[in-house]
Amino acid sequence: MLLTLATACTAAFSALCAATVAAFLVLVMIPRLHSPVRAWLRPRAVERVESGLVLVAAAQRRQHPWLTWLFVHSSHSVSVTFYASFLPILFWLGFPELGRNLVFLMTLALYVGNAIKDLVCSPRPLGVPYGKQRLRLLGAQGEEAELNAKEYGLPSSHTLNSLCLNYFAVWYLYDRQLITAGTTLLLYGVVALWVVWIAASRLYLGLHTPVDILAGAVAGLAVLVCFIAVEGLLPRWLFSGPRAVLHAALASLLLLRLHPRPLEHTPSFQFSTSFMGAMFGLVVGIAWMSPYAHQPGVQLAQLWSGDRRLLGSRLLWAARRLALGFAVVGTLKEGSRAAFKAGLPFVYRFFPLAIRRLWQPPVHNLWRPAKAAAAAAAAAAETAKAAQQGSNGRHHGAPPPAGGSAQEEQRQGGEQAALRRRGAQPAGSAAAAGNSRRSGGSRGQPPSGDARLLAALPHNEHGMPWDVDVTSRFFAYAGIGLAVGGVSPRILDALGW
Repeated sequence: MLLTLATACTAAFSALCAATVAAFLVLVMIPRLHSPVRAWLRPRAVERVESGLVLVAAAQRRQHPWLTWLFVHSSHSVSVTFYASFLPILFWLGFPELGRNLVFLMTLALYVGNAIKDLVCSPRPLGVPYGKQRLRLLGAQGEEAELNAKEYGLPSSHTLNSLCLNYFAVWYLYDRQLITAGTTLLLYGVVALWVVWIAASRLYLGLHTPVDILAGAVAGLAVLVCFIAVEGLLPRWLFSGPRAVLHAALASLLLLRLHPRPLEHTPSFQFSTSFMGAMFGLVVGIAWMSPYAHQPGVQLAQLWSGDRRLLGSRLLWAARRLALGFAVVGTLKEGSRAAFKAGLPFVYRFFPLAIRRLWQPPVHNLWRPAKAAAAAAAAAAETAKAAQQGSNGRHHGAPPPAGGSAQEEQRQGGEQAALRRRGAQPAGSAAAAGNSRRSGGSRGQPPSGDARLLAALPHNEHGMPWDVDVTSRFFAYAGIGLAVGGVSPRILDALGW
């Protein structure tokens, strides 16, 4: 009786989680609902963030260099760099099915988390005033940490992703009868402590409040249970070949195009694009390699069992597989990104503007031509001033009097201000613009022939259209997935490694 009741409750909970995730994805696909949902959710989220600042401040009053170091480095286990290193190892050292499932799970988890962030637009603790005390971002190091700090706060992606990744790995090992029930319970306890540690680190570092962490845990649990419910259907779909590739391409296009647009630009959409691209590349690789490349001769556990005298040969076997695999991954990623960045602007010229507008990602226009022109003018003025001072020094043997230099600088600044008020360009800026036009455009300034597109399409901060930037990013990470799931296994099989 109790067993039947527990089974029924488990099934009901799984159905509830699957329905919740499906309902959210449907909500994402109806852009007209984004604004009213945000208008209802955001004030309530901000209120909870403000009430949770007291806990963030209390945690930061107990800061210590060693604790900060531990929290910062443990947070790296929930980063793109970690995933790009850890997941391929599973593919190449005996657990391709686990690695494959984790890629799909993390793609879903990252998309759901980032879509919630950009839908609700709840600020991080640093963006909310808190009396006279100044909340700080502790241990911010590296480009990835800075990008994470630029995202919105709710939910905590670190809490969400660490819960999904670690719990699913333990569930998979138990479901495939690779570990016992007792070991499973022990590992579940370890994972629970690890998730709590990660959540505490986000609070201590000033990146989240309790409501963000709670939302991350709830969303992570829903995504995890939903994925476990459908995990058994993946192999049949994956090995359907071209049909799986078509489904993955359509799903990626639809979900990325309908991703909620935040109030201000954040890197969340780029993160979703990266993992969505890796998932698509993996599907392509599996369709290309199916079925023999995913039948490894050994399991990872077998590397460390048996005769210890063979440990050195096992380590060599693993090392050469990893070295070759990561070399292939790096080559395909960088090569595909460079090729698409160079070729896509030319290809997109043949697309009508109306079609390009249909595929414009939900991001803000970060290109500011006036600001770039002002910066170019200031740089040209500084260059001319330095050249004039050098010329005066060579001809007269001494620098001009301080008063004369200040008067000359003031006069040049007045002339440039007058030119800007009349809508004209300073001489240095005009020369730079002329050089740019003659060279067909430069980084950060599209050629004059693209002026119409510059006005009609959103661009990134470097002046590149977002459709070009996002597409090149998508296929660069698709190159990683293709290398991990397709090219590398094929090469390893050919070499007999």
